[in-house]
Amino acid sequence: MKKIITGALFLGPMTAFAQGTPLLNTVNQISQIVGLLIPLLLAVAVLLFFWGLVKFIANASDEAAKESGKTLMIWGMIAIFVMVAFWGIIGYVQQSLGVTGSVTTTAPPVVNVVPAS
Repeated sequence: MKKIITGALFLGPMTAFAQGTPLLNTVNQISQIVGLLIPLLLAVAVLLFFWGLVKFIANASDEAAKESGKTLMIWGMIAIFVMVAFWGIIGYVQQSLGVTGSVTTTAPPVVNVVPAS
């Protein structure tokens, strides 16, 4: 614990003046990676839920497979709930403290479909 406090005392002033330094660049790159991972993880959770739903419906006669599908649906719902709850809590804290930030999203890929003649 002593090492953490000592490190924080030395790193605190350094990060205050770290504009344009490699440390700030590293923090920005990590922030961009996390910003890309969050929507990806949410999409994986939604896919997990729907995969469990498909397994549940497709194997209605097999109790073991049906239970496996139910388990996937439950874990998918838990993952979606936790991610959206954290998103809401962080938004509330940002708004309460007056911290501003922006979420930069990219446009989804466009598939050009040529109509059949």
